Formats: sequence, structure tokens, C-alpha cells
Amino acid sequence: MPRVPAAVAFVCLMLAAQPLSAAQPSVPAAGRDNVVVGMAQEPGTVNPLFAEMAASLSIIATLFTSDVQRDNTWRLFPQGVRAIPTLQDGTWALRGKGMVLTWEVRPRSWHDGRPVTCADYLFTHALAKDDQVPVVVRDLTRRIEDVRCTSQSDGLEIVVHWRERYAYANQTITEFGALPRHLLEPLYRSNPTRMNEAGFGNDPKATVGDGRYRLVEWRKGSSLTVEAVPGHPIFGTPAIRRVTWRFIPDTNALVANMLAGSIDAISTIGISFDQAVQLERLGRGRFNVFFEPGLVWEHIDFNLDNPLLRDVRVRRAMVHAINREAIVRQLFQGRQAVSHTYLPPRHPGYTDRVERYPYNPDRARVLLKASGFFPDLDGILRDAAGNRLILELNTTAGNRLREQIAQIIQADLRKVGIGMTIKNYPARVLLGDVTNKRSFPGLVMYAWILSPTSDCDSMYTSDGIPRARNGWSGQNYPGYANPEMDTRCKAASREIDEGKRNALLNETAIIFSRDLPAIPLYIRAQVAASKVGLHNFVAVQLSGTYETWNVHRWAWE
Repeated sequence: MPRVPAAVAFVCLMLAAQPLSAAQPSVPAAGRDNVVVGMAQEPGTVNPLFAEMAASLSIIATLFTSDVQRDNTWRLFPQGVRAIPTLQDGTWALRGKGMVLTWEVRPRSWHDGRPVTCADYLFTHALAKDDQVPVVVRDLTRRIEDVRCTSQSDGLEIVVHWRERYAYANQTITEFGALPRHLLEPLYRSNPTRMNEAGFGNDPKATVGDGRYRLVEWRKGSSLTVEAVPGHPIFGTPAIRRVTWRFIPDTNALVANMLAGSIDAISTIGISFDQAVQLERLGRGRFNVFFEPGLVWEHIDFNLDNPLLRDVRVRRAMVHAINREAIVRQLFQGRQAVSHTYLPPRHPGYTDRVERYPYNPDRARVLLKASGFFPDLDGILRDAAGNRLILELNTTAGNRLREQIAQIIQADLRKVGIGMTIKNYPARVLLGDVTNKRSFPGLVMYAWILSPTSDCDSMYTSDGIPRARNGWSGQNYPGYANPEMDTRCKAASREIDEGKRNALLNETAIIFSRDLPAIPLYIRAQVAASKVGLHNFVAVQLSGTYETWNVHRWAWE
């Protein structure tokens, strides 16, 4: 889609877009106890075992109680536990090559009244261990040797034995925390391979959490609503009684709804940077528009099973051929930086010593010729076997910015003889089977939402490649395998000493920039918006932390 260059054109576009519900006042009356949040993606599920989309995780944060949480300043604090284990007080003890962590869970109940106990944690961990259960990732689960209850299974003290050292072991008891055993065990015994298709996580009547809100309605393709749990033992009674997410995949329509007043806020899983700039200008003080420095990495994965992409010279040529500097200058006024590796500059493991590939079409042509490609009659390159260098790019349908960037990249690559077709999918499809099962034939554009503790284990290690035999678990969607990267990524995730860990991550950032299993595009600033009267809504998006981290504190003035 063409970029909207001026406010006047943007106003016309917004007036042409039809709001999805009747307009409401821009600032609500005092005492209003519901909030409508616009979101560009609809979750595939809200079962933590199978959730991967950011949209899922944002809503899951309201339904389930995290063991440990981060606030909008990235500070860790205990949420579902009484304290975070530390080496200093002995609740985190190093034992040879492994570790032992001791946790005490804060008393609370599932939404159906059954108490949360150690048995729920043990059962959820057992689910994650079973290869028949198609969980999204088993990174932590495979590192844990044993989970035990110190007394009875209905108790609240849990001891976790790790078979290896892991730098971030004190940020969650187990990989997926606790889920209600009394509801999920029958499903597991019936058919473990299809638990992701069960009602739990997909149907409000079958979904029971332990968080500050309960799921009460899900109109697939339209909206999802949660309702506050009064007197929650950890969060108290939220000021906002009901929160509804309205799913509006077309970001132009999302902004139109905000301007019309039919939604109260836009999630960070929503509008693009340039739309946020325009919304701030057109809102005339009606909205708080947030531009927060983030750790969201926009990139394009190569499918390295594609023979056209196996030669690193071809991948380097493609990065040289794309004018990434012009993209960030024109689309973001230079306020979002070009990326050079998988770690953002704000990440503690980043280093400036990474390889860089500035825009240089001539260099791209030299690399392509050296890798055996020559122009056909129409200018498209082909190899000695006659294979034409034409690749398919997949990204999210309705995402205005990504559609525009795809067209820019298509034009840039054509200038050096690389053909590119574009095929877009709804977010839940793209971030489901297209990436999870590595069914994209050439290129796929999306973003990784990182955190200060993110590393490359599972994401760029060979055992993190999703395959049928591992239940499509893992996040190495390019299918990248490099023993040198494997060694350093795994060592970094096990290194307790922060300085040594960051040095290892520096090396992984350099290796990535040399091998290029993906095209680094840019680091996104997190943008979100809310009506002026909505207090304590802040833009934040780290892995496991979204604007909903403090949803129980949202309130209308």
C-alpha cells in the first residue's frame, strides 16, 4: 500500500475508513468501568502451552498469574510467588553443573474455586515434557531435571532441580507455570497430541485461569472480553470491571476507530510508527500517544532449505541490495534505527563489532555473479542449471507498514536481478503454521519481541529447528545450523556471571551478522495510544511484559 505522506491525505483516508462500531465520547464519564482496546492481531489461543502470538500473550497476562513479572521499567518483581530466589539467601543454590531453586507460591484459587497447588505446577511441567503435546517451545523444560513438592502435592513450596546452569532460572518456576490439573488431565489422557484443539484456551466456558480477570466472551474474528475477579488475593479488585479487545487487522481501520472514539486504547500490537505520528497530530490532545524505545526486532527470515538461499553470498547480496537506511529515514524520520544483528543495541549482549551491509547494489551484483548467477533475457538472474532467482515473501495481511516495506524491498531487489513475489497471510496463519512449520518457501517478514534476558538458545541453535519429529517445537524458523553458534548460544544461556554471559552474546551477534540466517531490518519503537482519561495505561512490550502488566491499576478519571 502507498505511504500517506501528509496529514491532509491521512484525514481523507481516515474519513473513508468505516469505524467498526458506533462512535463514543473521546473522554468517558467518571465512574466508567470498562475499556475497549483495539488490536491488530487476534490470538490463536490463550492457553499458555500453545500461545506464541504477542496478541495471545498480552491477554494471557490478564487471565493467569505470572510467577515473576517485569514492569514498564524492566524491573523484576515477584507476582505469584512470595520472593524471587537468589544466590545470596540460598534459595538459588549451585550444585556441580546444575542448580536447585526453592520457591514458595502465594495462595490463590483457580476461577472455579479450586486452590492452586504444587500439583498444578508438576502436572503442567509434565505436559511440557511430553513430546506428544505440541507445546510452542521446550527450551526451559529440557533444562529441568526434576520438579518436587517439599511436602504434600497440595502444598505451596516447590523445589526445582536444573540439570544445567541457566542464567535466568529465577524468572519462572517452570517454563509454563501452573495450569489447572483438574481440568487438563482428562484432556491429556484422552489425546495428548490434540490438546491445542481443546476448549481450554479457545472457549470461554472451558478456560479457567488464576489471574485478575476471567475470560467471559470470545467472538472469533471480532472481539474477546475479560471480566475482573473481585477480591483477588494478589491483585485486589481491579478498577476496570471489563476489558474488551476488538480485533481490527487493517491498521487504517484501527486508527479510524480510535479517531471516531469507538475504542479507548490501541495496543502495542496495533498501529505502525507513522500512523501513531499522524494520530498524535490529528487527535488534538484527545489521546496519549506513546513512543517507547523497545526491544522489538523487525526482520526477514530466510528459509535455508531453499537451495537458492544456501550460499551466504546470495544472502549478503540481498542485504546490500535493500536500502534499509532509506526505509528508516523515509518511514520513521530516522527515529528507528537500522538493525545489523539479532540483538538490539539496548540489549546488554549487543556489540558494535558486528558485520554491516550498507546499501550497495554494485557490491550485491558482484556477490551474485560470484555465486554463479547471471541475468536472463528479462534481467532476472538464473544459475547454471537454469533456476531463476525468484523468491516469495510472506508477511501479515492488513499491516499497512509491512505491506509498504515489502513493496520497497521488491523494487530494490529487482534492480539487482532478483525477482520477488508477495503473498500475505492473516497474522494467526503467518505466525502459526507458516512460521512454526517452516512452510514459507523463501522469505517471511515479522518481528521478534525480545527482552533484556533474551538469548539465541532455541532461536538460532540447531536443536531449535521446528520439525515433525519434535512436534514443531523451537523457534529457529530459518533452519540455521552452525556448531560455533550452537556452542556459544548454549554457553550464554547457562552462564550465571553477567559479564561472561554478555561476552558470549557479543560473539553470537557477530556470528549471526556474518552468516545472515535473516535480514535485519530495524529496531521498532513501541507505539500505543489511549484516551487522555485512562490512567496507568503505558506502552511496554518485552517478552512476557505488555501494557496489561498493570491492567488491575487502569482506571478512568
